[in-house]
Amino acid sequence: MPRKKLKKILPTHEKIEKQKFLKIFGKLLQKREIWSLSRRKVALGVFIGIFVACIPMPFQMVLATFLAIVFNANFPISFALIFVSNPLTMPPLFYFEYEIGNFIFQVKNPITFDFKSMYDNLDQIALSLYSGALVLGIIAAFICFYLTNFYWIKTVRKNRNQR
Repeated sequence: MPRKKLKKILPTHEKIEKQKFLKIFGKLLQKREIWSLSRRKVALGVFIGIFVACIPMPFQMVLATFLAIVFNANFPISFALIFVSNPLTMPPLFYFEYEIGNFIFQVKNPITFDFKSMYDNLDQIALSLYSGALVLGIIAAFICFYLTNFYWIKTVRKNRNQR
């Protein structure tokens, strides 16, 4: 079943408690619901993790933790998936989000996008970047949510048929 595989690869409770940024949540990390490996909780955790990974912001783990607690989603899944955006994936991800934002707002003369110009002209590109991030985050999160549900159901049916 998917639960057995997930238990092997997910970060443990002890590992997560060592994160300095998450100490602000205190006893809320003890909520039983956020550690559940049910299909719905895992799929919601995937949604939150992918969505937050697409948002260009520091301390994504704090936002993912907060959303997992509020929506009773699987916390370790949402926590692990925020690392989809890492130093290797951020440049193409931010560029793609910026281009999506330019397409949405039909920007006539977009700024040439590179990391130096991004920080120098953040006030001019912020609207396009964050709008594109929201659109991409929602679309990618829904796709991953439905793929997780589909894979989970398919795996459970396959295991039942093999018995």
